[in-house]
Amino acid sequence: MLTKIRYKLVFNRANRLNKRGEGLIEIECTQQRRRIYFSTHTYVQPQYFKDGVVVDLDNANGLNYALFAMIRDVENVELEYIKKGVEVHLPMLKEAVRSHISPAAKLADFGMQVVEQSERKNLTKLNYQTLLNNIERFRKGTLITDIDYQFLVAYDRWLRESGIAHNTRISRLRLLRALLNEARKRDIITGNPFDRFRIQQMVSKKGYLTREQVRSLERLSLKGVEDRVRDAFLIGCYTGLRFSDIISLRPEHIQGGWLVKKMVKTGFVVEIPIMELFDGKMLVLAEKYGNIDRLTKSLGSNSAVNKVLRGVLDRIDADAKITFHSSRHTFATLLGQAGVQLTTIQKLLGHQKLQTTQIYNEVDRQAITNDIKKRKRL
Repeated sequence: MLTKIRYKLVFNRANRLNKRGEGLIEIECTQQRRRIYFSTHTYVQPQYFKDGVVVDLDNANGLNYALFAMIRDVENVELEYIKKGVEVHLPMLKEAVRSHISPAAKLADFGMQVVEQSERKNLTKLNYQTLLNNIERFRKGTLITDIDYQFLVAYDRWLRESGIAHNTRISRLRLLRALLNEARKRDIITGNPFDRFRIQQMVSKKGYLTREQVRSLERLSLKGVEDRVRDAFLIGCYTGLRFSDIISLRPEHIQGGWLVKKMVKTGFVVEIPIMELFDGKMLVLAEKYGNIDRLTKSLGSNSAVNKVLRGVLDRIDADAKITFHSSRHTFATLLGQAGVQLTTIQKLLGHQKLQTTQIYNEVDRQAITNDIKKRKRL
């Protein structure tokens, strides 16, 4: 049976001072005559360390508080394992502390360690960083094991009261659920509180153009940057591509009446039959520019494009909430209104989950009326 690990501060173990004459303070962990060490990254001159504490410095009390807090954090790793009935040996403690993967790990440390070691896209990693920063603001120093059903209820309520948009709130809860699943896989927690906490569905947050508005947009006589922005927006309406995919669109992606492209955000490859969709208007636009990248390389940033687009859309009385991303929404909605199956729309959009596609599945009253009239004629 392993004995309890003992902890203390030691000074200048390597017997080597830096250029300022300072030595390193470390945490010494002892178990059955074996020892490991963790750096505190704190250096003082020899005369200021005595009997295991910092002395005779103006900030000595603050330094000692911080140093013993570091010891407490390391010991908490051991104690949390002991609570789970796990005997802790020194190599195990060393790995758990350095990798931030233990029952005593802070969610922020664990989350970033897991995300950085994963193959997630850079944008997804940034979203996780935003989530972790957000939780730190909600409850600083949250441990993985702190998160239970009541925590989720309180965090969800805090997000609502903070004015976070519905879909953003849902997205953060989903990311948190994924991190807790990673913790469960590593036996840090025995269950995921999201098994009992229901996450709401995302709702459509972007408007879309009606078929008549798309036709009005096609007929507008425009020049220069307005013409290019209008055409890029129409590409989104005809293909469902995101802005990031449109600006990276190249001639080799269009072959034999199909558009085949690996999506920037997800890495998912979409295959879109552009000759069949919307009367092949995507091909007509490609021919207009000769090489499609003459258009896509000239667009600039998403925010700049949206500023120009707003002025263009005002001419067809489009809703003020329409943005460039609404072209993707328009694509999905018009296909849905035309009776295309949701699973087909899912594949065209590059969604791996059908639930993601469902937020685009809007059918307006006119579409409902037309559908009923068609069925009456059958």
